[in-house]
Amino acid sequence: MNSHKVEKMNSLIKEELSKIIQQEIEFRNGILVSISQVVCPPDLGLAKVWLDVWPTEAGEEVLKILKDHKAILRSELVNEIEVRRAPRLKFFIDKEELEDEKQRNKVEEILEQLKKENKF
Repeated sequence: MNSHKVEKMNSLIKEELSKIIQQEIEFRNGILVSISQVVCPPDLGLAKVWLDVWPTEAGEEVLKILKDHKAILRSELVNEIEVRRAPRLKFFIDKEELEDEKQRNKVEEILEQLKKENKF
């Protein structure tokens, strides 16, 4: 499959899987989950799905819930994107987003400290 078709499929999976997760999966109150990226190889046998989770401490809980519901998610995905076989799903927490958040927190702490010391 050419790269344009694979990218189109990645985008379609991201869009439809986001809807399915929102409609079919219940997380405890206060947990927000969004899909940041989907990457499939040319054979479309596996979809690697990167997630942004808030609060970040809920990441492992979200991964477990989604792992427990993989069959339902794949089944719904087949219906929505109208393919014969949906790719296997593998979920990851988007570490880049976590690192960005840690860096923002550090900068905010430094700014607060400087304000307290009247140096800013």
